[in-house]
Amino acid sequence: MRYRQAAAFTLLELLIAIAIFALLGLASYRMLSTVLASDEALRRQEQQLRELVRGMAALERDLAQAGARPVRDGYGEPQAALRGDSEQGMLEFTRLGWRNPTGQPRSQWQRVRWQYRDGQLQRVYWNVLDRAQDSPPQQQVVLPALDGLRLAFLDDNQQWLDSWPADDSARQRARLPRAVRLVLQHPRYGELERVLRLPDNPAQSPLGNPEEAP
Repeated sequence: MRYRQAAAFTLLELLIAIAIFALLGLASYRMLSTVLASDEALRRQEQQLRELVRGMAALERDLAQAGARPVRDGYGEPQAALRGDSEQGMLEFTRLGWRNPTGQPRSQWQRVRWQYRDGQLQRVYWNVLDRAQDSPPQQQVVLPALDGLRLAFLDDNQQWLDSWPADDSARQRARLPRAVRLVLQHPRYGELERVLRLPDNPAQSPLGNPEEAP
């Protein structure tokens, strides 16, 4: 009686098969890693875009409500209704329309400051207009990653200034520029420029200028 010899893989064939499966597994892993990395990069890009859109919309809403209401700082010194400095990356002003759904004992006016600090675009606000030394500011991070911020202010002579107000007189402290130009240096989107027009006839607080406040 003859016995058929059982078919078997040789050692070389096994090694070749193992190598092929290993290469397929490595290729699949690299492909999966690439897909996951691309997905994560896309999510980060979408998040940065949402942050940018929300941040610019918030700044535009603030400036659209700007009012000619000078204030006093924590040391009693008068501050302009709007003041800003391109070198410092700072824009501070008084705005109307601060919502108060819980009926807190506060004004509908709000003092806000937009500033470039520590590689971020921040929004700072106070619960009172004419501050005392113990009036703490509230800070919000609007853009967690920013490389720079430049500002310019359009005066009545159609001239762009690097700072506002043009002088420290009481009259100038109560005036607003015609527009504000912002140039943001974004780490992903590069240089972004917005020109935001301010109200032609801004509302004025019944409290008047800070010199008239008690």
